Amino acid sequence: MTTYIDKLLTELPSDMNGAVKTPVASHLFNLNKDSKKLQEDKAQLFHHLVAKLLYLSHRTRQDIQMVVAFLCTRVQSPDEDNYKKLTRVMQYLQAHKDITLTLEPGKQPNWWVDSSYAVHPDMRSHSGIVMSLGKGAAYLTSCKQKLNTKSSTEAELVDIDDEMGQILWTCNFLFRQGISITTATNIYQDNKSTIFLAERGPAAGGPST
Repeated sequence: MTTYIDKLLTELPSDMNGAVKTPVASHLFNLNKDSKKLQEDKAQLFHHLVAKLLYLSHRTRQDIQMVVAFLCTRVQSPDEDNYKKLTRVMQYLQAHKDITLTLEPGKQPNWWVDSSYAVHPDMRSHSGIVMSLGKGAAYLTSCKQKLNTKSSTEAELVDIDDEMGQILWTCNFLFRQGISITTATNIYQDNKSTIFLAERGPAAGGPST
């Protein structure tokens, strides 16, 4: 994807030049209601660049998935504040275009599941899932949840339940490739209430999966 990134960077307007250390600031999910809508030509450029970043983020640059997932929700009516957030991603790529995805094999898949509660304007939460087979992210996704939740615990449970299909599919896929998983698949979670409910299942109010 190095050639793809180089070609993408050559398409950028001059106001996107620069270099930053991270692809996103802490105010990513905050919307500025006073920000002006982009003119048609600039809005089309915004949509074009976000679409290219979406492809890149799913191939080798998982480090920009969260900000790209947010920008995808803004392509229908982007404003100047959204444009600044896109500019930051582009400046990050200019400074770190040579970062590569490194994978090393391990004995079993491990999953890390986390969510940010009610960070979107419609009060929906944001999910993040990473799977490693040893070293590096063999699978990673960052996306807006499809339903509203009442607490961070519930948002974490929805996150686990949404990803359970991918977890089971991955285990079956590895088995069909002749890779025997002798121990249980680990799902790491940092919310104690979620862990309690997930371990005890429906009897404690957790997911049936």
